[in-house]
Amino acid sequence: MPIVETRKPVEYPLPFSDERFVEIEADGEIGSGRLLLFMSKDVHDFIRSHSKDNEPKEVGGVLLGQYCIDDDTRFVIVPTAVACDIGSATPASIDFPPEFWQRVEEIHDEEYPGLLRIGPFHSHPGYGVNPSATDRTTILAAFSHPHHVSLIHDPHEDTTGYTCWRDGELQPSSAGFVYRHSEPETLVKELMDLRSD
Repeated sequence: MPIVETRKPVEYPLPFSDERFVEIEADGEIGSGRLLLFMSKDVHDFIRSHSKDNEPKEVGGVLLGQYCIDDDTRFVIVPTAVACDIGSATPASIDFPPEFWQRVEEIHDEEYPGLLRIGPFHSHPGYGVNPSATDRTTILAAFSHPHHVSLIHDPHEDTTGYTCWRDGELQPSSAGFVYRHSEPETLVKELMDLRSD
């Protein structure tokens, strides 16, 4: 499937070279040669606890962040997320109704202009972190650009994985990096200011 890059990455230093990222940990094994994911510890912990607290039902939402490049390394930084607290959910599925996307649009415009919708997150209680056939249909339909990721958390195993696009192919699930930043509000402002389109 050909993938069209609708957003160019913005120049930003890799978090490894910025001392304000006071802690960066790999949340499992990192895949090579792919879009890297750096997610704030607050978002990571929220997804974990929200998934656990709502078992056996799935939970989900959308990740907001910035699509960046440093030299030849493409990556996304995710400082915030919006949870879907409307719609229906079962132990094997979650529905993101139009009202949720309207709410995301409002939050995005009012609080986080300049950030991008990086992709969806949802839980797989007891089903691992690989996308299901339904997930793949959803990903292909709505989040199919090179800056998009799809994150899945399995609260039974307490594991998180994400898929991303490379050369028009959906890559296997991989672990991402979890960070803590000494000035999280400054980071969000910096990331928002990088993009005016």
